[in-house]
Amino acid sequence: MLGPFSQTTTVGIRVDVVEALDPVEVAVAHALQGERPWLMTFVNPGSTIVARQHPDYAEMLREFDVVVPDGIGMSLAIRLLHRRHAARISFDTTSLAPVVFRLAARRGARIVLAGGRPGVAERARTQLEREFPGINVVATFDGYADRATTIDTIRALAPDIIVCGMGSIVQENFLLQLVKVGWRGVGFTCGGYLDQLNGGINYYPKIIDKWNLRWAYRLCREPRRLGRRYLLDYPAFGLALCRALGAAGVHALTQR
Repeated sequence: MLGPFSQTTTVGIRVDVVEALDPVEVAVAHALQGERPWLMTFVNPGSTIVARQHPDYAEMLREFDVVVPDGIGMSLAIRLLHRRHAARISFDTTSLAPVVFRLAARRGARIVLAGGRPGVAERARTQLEREFPGINVVATFDGYADRATTIDTIRALAPDIIVCGMGSIVQENFLLQLVKVGWRGVGFTCGGYLDQLNGGINYYPKIIDKWNLRWAYRLCREPRRLGRRYLLDYPAFGLALCRALGAAGVHALTQR
């Protein structure tokens, strides 16, 4: 693994401790110069529920180079369970995305965007080209096209960077399949970021981002898509975290 990251198992899934964005930027820059694939994905409390229902998802996470907490819920869980500070890192405009795109523009890296309904990735490209002069998005693909055809086309294009937003399990599997067919670039999952870009480069108002209310803002804007995650999965995560804390407490007592 590149970078000063340490792995933990938190509420049943692999997630790494990264204290700030700077080491991630260093790792990405190093990976762009390398000859092996380098993959990064992001997990939130809902990811623990997905892993419980789909054990293959938990196995996929172990194949990524870096897995970081996307949201204060996972960061808090790491702090409580492991006594470590883990920064909230997301692939969006409030966090990692501008770092990656500015680095890509400086390096002349070739980028592919994949995901969303037809037209979403192409509109996202327009926003990125407006915001990051010199960025080179060589192709876009929607998330509903034939998967095998898309993978073959991307392999032939051989982009330096792929940003993939297809939802949990699908996007991780997509990047891993690309690696299996010989692609050797830097890949990021991004969830709903391409959809967010369709509304402009700054999806979250500054006050929402400052007070870590991104989850509430998204729920208000996308209740149908995110209602289950925030109203059912997150409370289930809270219960699982309490059980994990209880088990950790019992273990600590038995070691005295």
